Amino acid sequence: MSEINKVKQLLMKQFEMTDLGQLSYFLGIEFKETEAGVVMHQSKYAAHLLVKFQMSNCNPTATPTETGLLLSLNDEGELADATLYRQLVGSLRYLCNTRPGIAYSVGIISKFMKAPKIFHMMAAKRILRYVKGTIDYGVLLPFGQNESNQNLLGYIDSDWRRDKDDRKSIVAYVFMYGGALISRS
Repeated sequence: MSEINKVKQLLMKQFEMTDLGQLSYFLGIEFKETEAGVVMHQSKYAAHLLVKFQMSNCNPTATPTETGLLLSLNDEGELADATLYRQLVGSLRYLCNTRPGIAYSVGIISKFMKAPKIFHMMAAKRILRYVKGTIDYGVLLPFGQNESNQNLLGYIDSDWRRDKDDRKSIVAYVFMYGGALISRS
């Protein structure tokens, strides 16, 4: 702590700066210190989304998408409100900062921004239903680990060309170091 305070004092001499104490809230992301580490979450933002998109009284669901859901640009169906759809998808994309578990589903619905159909909107609202049931989820940034726990783990998955429009594979990966998420896509 003494070294940190020295650095703060040096910075305060060079720049106009105020020490606001422990980080607790920044750009809609909340930080909560626990015994295991710091949890980075967006509970307030998620609750705001549920109200904004009139989903605060919805029934929660256990998964962000239905198993085996295949959406396509070419499927027939009535068009949804494109502005509302874009607002919802953009909001969900920001929520992905602390909720990597919804990133795949949000990526799928992001492909239909140009002309979203009602079933695309239903898939987006299903993600909100999942968020309602998991509103307090976040990312744990663990405190220092001993050297035996400093493992690099990587997980990768692909859907093997299930996209009905262009037959491309969708690939996702997660890398963790010492139990902390360091990279995801």
